[in-house]
Amino acid sequence: MPGLRAKLSPLVVLIALAAFTAAKAAPDRPLYKLPALTVGLGNDNEGDTIPGPARPNGSIHPSPETPNPSNAGYNAAEPISGFAQLHSQGSGGVTTYGTFLLSPQVGQAAFDEAAHLSPKAEEVLAADAYSVRLTRYDTRVEVTPAHYAAIYRLSYPTTDQAQLVFDVTRKVGGLVASDQADVKLYPEAGKIVGHVKAKGYWNPALIDIWFVAKFDQKPTAWGVFDKQDRLSGAVEGKTGRDERLGAWQTFKTTADKPLLVKIAVSFTSAETAEALLDREIPDWSFDRVRQDTQAAWNDRLDEIEVWGLSEAQTRRFYTALYHASIQPRDRTLDQPAKELGRPNWDDHYTLWDTYRTLFPLMSVLRPGDYTANLNSLIHTFDKFGAADTAIIGGQNYHVGQGGDEVDNVLGEALLRGAKGVDWNDAWRVTHFNAFERRRPRYLKAGYFGVGDLSPEPNNQRAKSGSSTPSFALNDYFAAQVARRAGHAEEAELLLKRSQNWRKVWNPDAESDGFKGFVMPRYPDGRFQDIDPKIGWDGKVHNNVGFYEGTAWIYSYDVLQDLDGLVEAMGGRVRFNERLNHALDAGLIDITNEPSFSTPWLFHNLGRADLSSYWAGQVFKHFTDTAYPGDEDAGAMSSNYVFNRLGLFPKLGGDLFYLHGPRHPRSLIHLEGGKRLEILAANAGADHPYIAAASFNGKPLPTPFVSQAQLLAGGLLSFVMSGKPGQWAYDGAVLAVETDAPALTDGKTSTVWTASAGQSAQFTRPAPACLKAYTVSVGAGQADPSAWRFSGFDGRRWVTLDERRDERFEHRHATRTFALKARAYARYRLSLTAGKSVEVAEVELIAGPACR
Repeated sequence: MPGLRAKLSPLVVLIALAAFTAAKAAPDRPLYKLPALTVGLGNDNEGDTIPGPARPNGSIHPSPETPNPSNAGYNAAEPISGFAQLHSQGSGGVTTYGTFLLSPQVGQAAFDEAAHLSPKAEEVLAADAYSVRLTRYDTRVEVTPAHYAAIYRLSYPTTDQAQLVFDVTRKVGGLVASDQADVKLYPEAGKIVGHVKAKGYWNPALIDIWFVAKFDQKPTAWGVFDKQDRLSGAVEGKTGRDERLGAWQTFKTTADKPLLVKIAVSFTSAETAEALLDREIPDWSFDRVRQDTQAAWNDRLDEIEVWGLSEAQTRRFYTALYHASIQPRDRTLDQPAKELGRPNWDDHYTLWDTYRTLFPLMSVLRPGDYTANLNSLIHTFDKFGAADTAIIGGQNYHVGQGGDEVDNVLGEALLRGAKGVDWNDAWRVTHFNAFERRRPRYLKAGYFGVGDLSPEPNNQRAKSGSSTPSFALNDYFAAQVARRAGHAEEAELLLKRSQNWRKVWNPDAESDGFKGFVMPRYPDGRFQDIDPKIGWDGKVHNNVGFYEGTAWIYSYDVLQDLDGLVEAMGGRVRFNERLNHALDAGLIDITNEPSFSTPWLFHNLGRADLSSYWAGQVFKHFTDTAYPGDEDAGAMSSNYVFNRLGLFPKLGGDLFYLHGPRHPRSLIHLEGGKRLEILAANAGADHPYIAAASFNGKPLPTPFVSQAQLLAGGLLSFVMSGKPGQWAYDGAVLAVETDAPALTDGKTSTVWTASAGQSAQFTRPAPACLKAYTVSVGAGQADPSAWRFSGFDGRRWVTLDERRDERFEHRHATRTFALKARAYARYRLSLTAGKSVEVAEVELIAGPACR
């Protein structure tokens, strides 16, 4: 141990000192008090969040445990069994962690959890510390964390039977989760060392974890629990697979002198755990560690300041920002000495969840951490020969939820201009995934077939209807890395493969009157005949053909080819009608990751007003006490933060959608001392629509801002409105009044029927310049073939475009016609041929200011 300690010492000391001194000036208010850790504690699609405290992206996460808990180990209605040191944030499915339970007791030490449960009182949940009184033992437990270590303050009554029990082999729910374990007590030194080769976690890999705990008093008695045997006086023990192991120490205490216990956990060795413990908490000052934790959270939460919210809304915002700062966990110092120079970020639970919102939020708030995570993925690849979607407890898990999401994280980071990454190294990762990890049938036939085997132990996750479009998206991102690394031929091949979503697009599949869906496909080429509504829809959780989704949900998950998707769904107006129907009918599970981007897709049709409306509907699912589903390692909380700020990441590029803030002012403190201020006049729940937007005083021509614009800082200003369609940006579909309402209702299922010589007029409150207009047809065959499009200059109608012998290729088709025009307040479409012609929709597309 001394040799390793000597190797760790300079780096550990420097980083520890930096952690204590590098925080910027404290904010005017104690922000660490604002997160409400009671939010999201529920286990029934409410969050599965953790009641115990942690440092921002800290490695250790001490928290209370109860018998029948959520995946976070806790149920507020139950008695407490003890306090575990590791937890997963907001996760569903098989439980992970709840490792190394510390159980304060009075009387004879009990090992079985059911035998030492205690009711609770005076419980306080906070970002800087957790405290509770165990009424059965009249003992107050307080804990506050450093980054790798934590310190407990245990206030027992006056007794010579104050017990401290450690359960080495358990996990969340009190289950035995051990392939083997060992423990050793050092009574004279006031220390205990334990190790478990954990099993049965969500990640099925065996995971070695060590802890070292020290006490500020020497025990008066001790022993080991070996399975069901109580070995008084024993100082070491070892058990095998599925066998329990624990230990206890007995202390003599007085009511006025708490027992202090400090503990560190390592995924490298006991020596590493002790080295980190000694350097993070070299003394016995509970208050100093707590103050440092307060400073760390003040610094992290001060990245965004908000104004104009109620106290409850303010607390809810900072609760989300807090939860978005828990995972992934920075375990850079918890590595073998030879690897200490490389970043090591852990507990990606999973990238399938977090690449959509958490990583984009990190890319804005903390580009340094963003780069560290990217390089950590490359480091993981170098350690294991792969970097997988789930990295938990320092071990890979190729879980197969969708595809190879590491490619998405790396490729999007490149597009967003991430600094400090060797893209040749990144290409090694994405190349391996693209040409080795994609399933054999996908590499040959371009799709993952129904019933195909995958290397994951739980093949139920890999599904033809979800994995195929996911692989295609992976290919798109891998192509970006290939191009940057100078591999043009592979980049071109991967871009072609990014169109493989079409291999599972069944144009004949129909639901609710809409045709064309992503559908599972058999190896022989047949599409699986299932209802597009069947599957995981937020109500029924059944992976039928798709992982956590349905055909309705995954048919919108073609983020790399939105233009192609719009066309496949029948054109822009039909796409608009279908998306509105899908959201309105609850066919999109906006509480789950595959649908995170879906409500914002209206932007791509020039209908940012509809995105703003549906973003508001999404926001309603975040209640004062819960998230709309599992919090998912920061995915859901970062979704909340973006939604409130008024922007949302447009995956597949470097842009953010603008939908408008929900409060009047935000100030983002960027790295390097820059600031981004967001102002929103008239902001509020009843004003969801953007009436005007500007950046640094210049009107925004489109409903997007770029990554570079945000990181450069400045002033992003909005004027919000209670009425839609007031923001005439380049590409917007203009709101108009018309004497033919069916032409502007956003649907191709309704039509205006007219004959040659008849016309429809469109009126704006003020002149608006058009760069194009569209004409759509409906389900019938009575399509228009000839018409004149005109603008009124105040005296006469001026012909802007005239058409003859036009054809529409399919039902519900939309065609776009470019214009060169001055600005007019009134426009007219006049039919010049045909009888009982059916026109489904006319859109007026705004352009830049007319010359």
